[in-house]
Amino acid sequence: MSELAKPAPVPDHDTQPFWDACKEHELRAQQCTGCGRFRWPPQGFCPGCHSWDYEWRLLAGGGRVVSFSVVHHSAVPSFKEDLPYVVALIALDGTDNRVQLTSNVVGCAWEDVEVGMRVQVVFNDVSPEATLPQFRPAAAGGGEGPPRSALG
Repeated sequence: MSELAKPAPVPDHDTQPFWDACKEHELRAQQCTGCGRFRWPPQGFCPGCHSWDYEWRLLAGGGRVVSFSVVHHSAVPSFKEDLPYVVALIALDGTDNRVQLTSNVVGCAWEDVEVGMRVQVVFNDVSPEATLPQFRPAAAGGGEGPPRSALG
């Protein structure tokens, strides 16, 4: 019996542009063109002004850890080689805390992750069809540099 592969995102009509942007190593979020409110998760109409109009805004990719958990045990065989790993809620800069992604913090020991930690997006090309946004500790001075590959 072969081991299960890690689950990949399953885009739908609302989220496809987000995943397409990730493949281009860009982090984008819906922003209402009626009132300027960011919409997360992506959806058809604005919960603030009920407008159906929006654009996919390019984000700088910086943020901060709002909450996190360290996974030490996995019942899914394909995740065992990654243990321990951090699953974190990341509030993205410039979105009035409306865009918060659940992702991994990579590039540091799990013991070094803390609430409030500044992070910067990196992209992990897990397959030709899927690129995952992950986050690494931001460089000293704010970490507003360009997104990098998680593998580079």
